[in-house]
Amino acid sequence: MKKLMKRNFLLPVLFLLLSIILIGFVDWHFGYIFATGDFHYHIDRIETLANSIKHLNFWPKVDGHFIGGYGYASSLFYPDIFLYPAAILRIMGISATGSYMFTLVMINFVTLWVGYIAGKRLTFSTNKSLLFTFIYTFSAYRLETLFSRQDLGELMGMMFFPLVLSELVNIKNGRVKQWYVLAFAMIGVACSHTISMFMIIFFSVMYVLLNAKKFFNKKKIVAIIKAAGITIGVSAGVYLPILEQMQGQKYTLTTHPLINIMNEILPIQQLTYNSLTNQVFHANTVNLGAIILLGLVVYTVYNVFHRKNLDLTIIGVFLFIMCTNLFPWNVFSHSILAVIQFPWRFFSLISLIVAYLLANDDLNIFHNKYFSYSFIAVIMLVAMGLGHQTVVQSPNRLETYSKFDQVDSYYIGAGHEYLPSEVSYPEVLEHKDRLINYKKSDVSVNNSTINDQYIAFNFNTHGKTALVQLPLIYYKGYQAEVYGTGKSTKPKISKFGLTNISLNGTGTVKIQYENTFIQKLSLMISLITLALMLLAFLNKRGRKYISLSDEVPVFVMPTEYNYIFVYQIVKGVDNVTPM
Repeated sequence: MKKLMKRNFLLPVLFLLLSIILIGFVDWHFGYIFATGDFHYHIDRIETLANSIKHLNFWPKVDGHFIGGYGYASSLFYPDIFLYPAAILRIMGISATGSYMFTLVMINFVTLWVGYIAGKRLTFSTNKSLLFTFIYTFSAYRLETLFSRQDLGELMGMMFFPLVLSELVNIKNGRVKQWYVLAFAMIGVACSHTISMFMIIFFSVMYVLLNAKKFFNKKKIVAIIKAAGITIGVSAGVYLPILEQMQGQKYTLTTHPLINIMNEILPIQQLTYNSLTNQVFHANTVNLGAIILLGLVVYTVYNVFHRKNLDLTIIGVFLFIMCTNLFPWNVFSHSILAVIQFPWRFFSLISLIVAYLLANDDLNIFHNKYFSYSFIAVIMLVAMGLGHQTVVQSPNRLETYSKFDQVDSYYIGAGHEYLPSEVSYPEVLEHKDRLINYKKSDVSVNNSTINDQYIAFNFNTHGKTALVQLPLIYYKGYQAEVYGTGKSTKPKISKFGLTNISLNGTGTVKIQYENTFIQKLSLMISLITLALMLLAFLNKRGRKYISLSDEVPVFVMPTEYNYIFVYQIVKGVDNVTPM
């Protein structure tokens, strides 16, 4: 195995094959696609992004593709960065089915690859690094999210969790020169899923506090501050627009939440049973899986008695308790912790911790390589079994390619979280024809153009001031431009959550969404921060030349800088020897 792994391109090929097999076995069937969970919404996200790029809007925030032209701020509240490849495929003519399957495969591939790199940076051997990434990638909760929930945002955030763990461990142990790797991992999470970002910050804070004595060191503190600063700078383009939009405006997420965290708590007995029996995901059967649960129990006992890895053990057990009725959620149901919506989202972090403890192998159960291979085989079989049972229990979820390709823009997620609270979505669905609403006695409107990019029409208010309601769901950023002698006020929200303007005089008015000043400024901050980070890295590393042996598994273009970066990432070293 080690000899095979010495070949640079074998690992990526292996990971890609496993990724394709996993998706092909569950999601792809001859003539059919297994479609469940949030797939409608994520297909719409891809379609919206592709639609925006076609109109040369490469950084959309609110796009009229959603809700038949009414618009929805999906790209503003849900980071789209890792959906660009799928959107480009759609622009190239690839079907919705093809682009979506491609996205699922690439999520698996990146998770395996990043997990392996994290294992190497944790100084694991090749076999242990593979064990680490396989346990994590094929953990029951992640597979449930992949097969049943199809929550692409959460899956993308989970891609970078292992690298966050490896870098926290490295900084704790004094390896601080590569602090930028922690920044890279955190940026990856931040650009994937907002809730996952909250979770990984929560995890990181707990880890640092439990190791406060070891982290109370100038170099380590500086390393964390630099990583945090870069993360904040680069992710400004994602989060500053969200803060701006939430300022002074209420959304369904807070006023009419679909999910009450108190209703999502599982009794510990039920969670234990579900996990030991590897139940298929349903609202009352979500679980950790037998391997992760047993690993958590065994290593909790071992670590407590031998005082090893107590930090991760404490975090793992605490998060497990938070997922059960043992935790006083009635006290914290309205706290910031409730932002995770489902307590069992923490299963992803518990799976990560157990994957580390098992691969670290203080019990020496993987000392025999044949046992290691057998264990990996069992993981694969359990994964395939879970996938098979998921399909068997939901045969009505098989859709033909043609039906899957019929993208319906009215799917905006089950909770409609980011609609203004004034919007009644059922009423919006009753008015798909999108009519301009105004009093005929106040204004004459003609030659109107209503599409998914803008609304324009001629008007004459006959000396009055006329209020006009447009078939656009209101978000900060809509602008009205008047051609002629007439005037228009800045768009405002109506009592129905739509967009109002007041007109006076005569002319032609055009209303469309424009990026706000904060959105433009935040993007500039992100790009400048990213550019400075790359320039600093290239300037620091550009003078160094290294020789890579066949022991380094890489999958990069053969440039000098890439070799340097990947050598350090994979080997986990701070210094390189010039040739």
